[in-house]
Amino acid sequence: MGAPALTCSANTLRFADLPTRVSAAAAAGFTGIGLRVSDYLEAGLPDPDIRDLLDRHDVRVLELEHTWDWALGEDPVEEAMFRLADRIGVRQLNAPMFSEHPIADLVEPFGALCDRAAEHGVLVGFEFLPYSHVRTLGEAWEVVAAADRPNAGIVLDLWHWFRSGATPADLAGIPAAAITSLQLCDVLPTPGPDLADEARHRRLLPAHGAGDTFGLLHALRDRGVHAPASVEVFSDDLDARPAEVTARLAFDAGAAALDRAGLSPAPFTTNLEQPA
Repeated sequence: MGAPALTCSANTLRFADLPTRVSAAAAAGFTGIGLRVSDYLEAGLPDPDIRDLLDRHDVRVLELEHTWDWALGEDPVEEAMFRLADRIGVRQLNAPMFSEHPIADLVEPFGALCDRAAEHGVLVGFEFLPYSHVRTLGEAWEVVAAADRPNAGIVLDLWHWFRSGATPADLAGIPAAAITSLQLCDVLPTPGPDLADEARHRRLLPAHGAGDTFGLLHALRDRGVHAPASVEVFSDDLDARPAEVTARLAFDAGAAALDRAGLSPAPFTTNLEQPA
């Protein structure tokens, strides 16, 4: 199997400036990157220069991250999110929910967010987190299924999967195409007292921890999931290394895990590259 199409999440190289992040990711073998909206706003580069930077390294933006209470409606930062999509190209927006709302009350605003994203050719992946207010795969699917938008799905982050106590049986009833992307990483043997803190500082490289990585990847393969994949490892240990070293470790671990599982992630295009 050749080198897979893999994305370097915004949070794997979270302290690198944008030119360093793009060059380090490309040198390691990644074909995509993730961006936080703050990365875009703080880069200090005109949009054409960012496009040129991505083009020079043959890298595209898979996922865009921004945390806000989208259940309350539009947010001023949405303008920047969709400007980035229109001018630079983005495949999807990852949308967790950290504010407390009943699950049923999220359906209409999630659908509205998907409709706004669709105007810019962007997918929306609902991301469940065990320390948020949508904690499980089932809760995320409840919202996505009820909203019933063609550009909506679920981001499946392996750290959140493991720490939420999910099993492959939880995939039953969820169409393979509803998984918009995978985020590869692993967990320590014992959960910490603060899951949010652990998630943001002590993740492990894919298949380097205690999670049943191959049980999940095999289940996804057998269900016909063929989604783009990123490596998302929030790690203080990796943060201390040069960006080029971290990127190479992340790519090698992600590629090796996918190869061993026989799971081939889908290459992706951005909204600017999709047919009109």
